[in-house]
Amino acid sequence: MLKANISRRDALLAFGASIGTSMLIKPVSAVDRPAQSALRVVHLTDMHVKPEKRAAEGFAAALESLKLLNPQPDFLVTGGDHVMDVLNCTPERANEQWSLYHKTLEQGTRLRVYPVVGNHDVYGWSTKPALPESDAQYGKAMSRDMLRVERTYYSFEHGAWHFIVLDNIQKRGGGHYGDLEPAQLEWLKADLQTNASRKPIMLFSHIPLASIVPLFFHREPKEFWRTSDGLLHRNSRPLIELLAQYNTRLCVSGHIHLLDELRMMNVNFVCNGAVSGSWWGGPHQWVPEGYGVFDLYDDGTHQFQYVTYDWQAAT
Repeated sequence: MLKANISRRDALLAFGASIGTSMLIKPVSAVDRPAQSALRVVHLTDMHVKPEKRAAEGFAAALESLKLLNPQPDFLVTGGDHVMDVLNCTPERANEQWSLYHKTLEQGTRLRVYPVVGNHDVYGWSTKPALPESDAQYGKAMSRDMLRVERTYYSFEHGAWHFIVLDNIQKRGGGHYGDLEPAQLEWLKADLQTNASRKPIMLFSHIPLASIVPLFFHREPKEFWRTSDGLLHRNSRPLIELLAQYNTRLCVSGHIHLLDELRMMNVNFVCNGAVSGSWWGGPHQWVPEGYGVFDLYDDGTHQFQYVTYDWQAAT
């Protein structure tokens, strides 16, 4: 069942101090109706589906809880890390995870889904011995096939809004970092120039462009108040300055499994909590399992709720 709200203790632990950002986890209801007609978008991220830990049952419970939303979503955005991990696994293990993800999704909802690639969705970057790049499924070839997209970055329109999906997962050694390759950046500039004067823009990426919570990802970091470009988009200032020049109203990410909201350069940023919580091990620090519900208005404003669900009780 859905939880109607988050406890005062959890809210306080969410560091709701005002330092130019609103980081309180808001008490929400799954049936909150917007005060005016709006486009409703649900952002589910970091599902990390795998056969173990009843992960598929948990994802199924999240999808089932969507049926309690009133009004219903117009569409879903899945924010990356759809499966537990295919960076370092056998082809059989990769196919097992993706098959389970698709089976659960297709049984759980008929809503249109727009996917965002996450670092754990990329095949073979971390295998030892190294997987040959000539493998037909290597890297984002598998991501494209399994997410059923021709390209891992794209845009689309719905109602009064323009939506942009970025792929900011880049390879470095056997790992990843957050950035855009030159071709994608040029595509983004052209897309912004074409659409900025017509409609407000909502942008999705897996790794946050701006966020406080990467600083808190590790409970006991070696060097406090520092983070890596594996957790926060590398040199994101020029990208944010670019977005701020146009009609970008909202940038939404996942990846950290923690939740915050902030406003920077007149753009609103939301880093969403994870459907899987702590990788199906309960809440991740102060943030329980959940997903984001965005009500988007024609004038470019929005409302955001973080909706939690009790998957242990529901499955």
